[in-house]
Amino acid sequence: MARLRLKHFTYAIAAKKEEEANDNLNRMVKKKKIWQRKYIKEVFDSSSNKKKYYAKIVLKNLHLIEKKNEYLPKYLFKYYSPTSDNILDFQNQKLWLSHPTFFNDPFDCNIGYDSEKYEKNRFLKFIEDSGCVDKDIRNGFSLEDKQRVQRCYLGETNYWTTKYESYYDVKRKLFESKSKEFRDKVDTYLRDQLAQIDLKIQKLKNINIRVACFSELNKYEEFHNQILMWSHYADNHKGFCVEYDLEPLKNEIDFTLKDYDFYNDKEKYLDERNIAIIKAGLFPVEYTSNRVNIPVTKLNQIEFDDKGRVNYNSNIDELIYKTIIVKSSNWSYEKEWRIIIDEKVSNYYNNKIPFPFAKTIFLGCKASNELIETMIKIGKEINVEVLLMKTNGKKFGLDSIRTWSYDFDNERRQWKNPYVF
Repeated sequence: MARLRLKHFTYAIAAKKEEEANDNLNRMVKKKKIWQRKYIKEVFDSSSNKKKYYAKIVLKNLHLIEKKNEYLPKYLFKYYSPTSDNILDFQNQKLWLSHPTFFNDPFDCNIGYDSEKYEKNRFLKFIEDSGCVDKDIRNGFSLEDKQRVQRCYLGETNYWTTKYESYYDVKRKLFESKSKEFRDKVDTYLRDQLAQIDLKIQKLKNINIRVACFSELNKYEEFHNQILMWSHYADNHKGFCVEYDLEPLKNEIDFTLKDYDFYNDKEKYLDERNIAIIKAGLFPVEYTSNRVNIPVTKLNQIEFDDKGRVNYNSNIDELIYKTIIVKSSNWSYEKEWRIIIDEKVSNYYNNKIPFPFAKTIFLGCKASNELIETMIKIGKEINVEVLLMKTNGKKFGLDSIRTWSYDFDNERRQWKNPYVF
């Protein structure tokens, strides 16, 4: 009996330790998931000048970049279609930076807003600007009308809102009590306000930012099961995937050259800044069912310049950065990381920034002989290992093998006389 109690006690201790380990792991995972938004806020809050861009802030505050070391992954994977541009970029150790408007998800990098909440805000502004009336309420709003709009709830009906009126019910009932001319006047005003917001949101899509996308995968477990990633981003397994080693990014950043040294030693100056700006722009994507929505107060802050462009405001830029790193939970299998680069830097390099971190090339299981031979040659030139992907014979998975089997098959093909039938 004593042995049995000791055995149960031992199991209980082991179970408790396992539970504590799982709790610690969950806390670590949660911590890694939520750090990016706080980090972006910290960067923009560190500058009192709201006209400064993200890149300018971090380059003047290198300690902010060093805070990322504990979060950075060791390796990232990027899938490529077998286009001549992609092959040439890889050979030249360049990274193509895309504009978010070209992404395949219509919600990607697209900031949301609550149109109903905004319309209510504008409705109240119209009432306040026109002034409440005591008489002739068919051509104006009374104080009671204003209070009804203020009290009404937004969204769907629930237990807590049943004692109040919904916004659209209040609006409909108020319009029924007004003259047609006055209704048309208010309706025109509200439609114009919403049209302006739609224009502002559309303008925010043309942001001054470029993005490169990667996947954080365990090389020995997850990577070989990523059939969908090959299908979606590597031309149905005809392309290639590159494993990037990001350990060099964890080295301490120290600028040995000042801004005035740009013309004296341009190559070294740019190399120092590029490492910093890549590290500063690296973020994991947060997968959620909730979109990043811009508050009404910040919607009202958006203004255009004389050329119709959105005037720069770091409060808006902060929201845009947060929008770029948030995607629908439907995409969570991609385990995505992104590098966000300001357009001024991207334009300098014609949207192809130096990225000398390639470690391994994986060639898709449907890759052509021409691609295989080309990438083997490039791999030798830039000292990068080349592996071939093959379908697993027993399960839904992929295996990676060295290129010697491909070379052997080519050599064996030469053993037989092709002219003997």
